[in-house]
Amino acid sequence: MNYENEIRFGPAYYSLEIEGKKVPNFFYGFSRSELLNGRYLAIEEWLTTDYKKGPITRVAIFDLENKLVSRLEVVEKVFVSGFKLNNNIFSYRKNYHAKGKVVESELEWDSIIEWSSIYS
Repeated sequence: MNYENEIRFGPAYYSLEIEGKKVPNFFYGFSRSELLNGRYLAIEEWLTTDYKKGPITRVAIFDLENKLVSRLEVVEKVFVSGFKLNNNIFSYRKNYHAKGKVVESELEWDSIIEWSSIYS
């Protein structure tokens, strides 16, 4: 991860490189976790750095072995974090900072079926 900038009155955001090659089109928050002994990287992906619009984020899961990525649902006014994979259940937290609310989300790992090239 390479530091890019900071949101006004907010957190820093980063670009992401995998094996020395930049992942195009998005920025990333600092929240991330390696899963299955480093085969996968789950990370907070930002869809905007506009202070007035954001945060608009989603979970991106990178399959580092096959150079693929799956992106989960877009969430507005939410930061995502706390990525875990236990007993075939992927879980993460949606943090609504403005409301002081945290929502736990879970899905079956096998239900993640939409994968595309990391670099497209």
